[in-house]
Amino acid sequence: MRLNAAFFANHVDVVNDMLNVDGGFWKTTTVPPNSVRFRCCAVVLYDMDPDDVGQRFALHIDAEGPLGHRQTPAHSTEFSVDAPSMFMCFTSLVLPIDPGGGRHVYSFRLAGQQEQVDVPLAVRVSRS
Repeated sequence: MRLNAAFFANHVDVVNDMLNVDGGFWKTTTVPPNSVRFRCCAVVLYDMDPDDVGQRFALHIDAEGPLGHRQTPAHSTEFSVDAPSMFMCFTSLVLPIDPGGGRHVYSFRLAGQQEQVDVPLAVRVSRS
């Protein structure tokens, strides 16, 4: 299995083995003042080989904020591939941010692999 891309969205759902996305490919998000986390949905696109079916994998998401704070991993999940597919969805993900916002990078990677997919996100703090 190899990760190809990842993105944040307002809402994701799988219907009849197809991906339904509402408000996908965020460049920015706005959070309340003093926030240290944000909630989102995420989609990870990948290539798989036939022998990946039935295997277990661990996906890690690392977070790095503009102040240089790095959380490795900020989120982890284990999953198995039950049938050939091209994507996985996270419908209620909570990830860390540095207080005050700024440019963050979230790196999606599979345990035991060097390759990763980086998703930059500009975090803005609301004024009220």
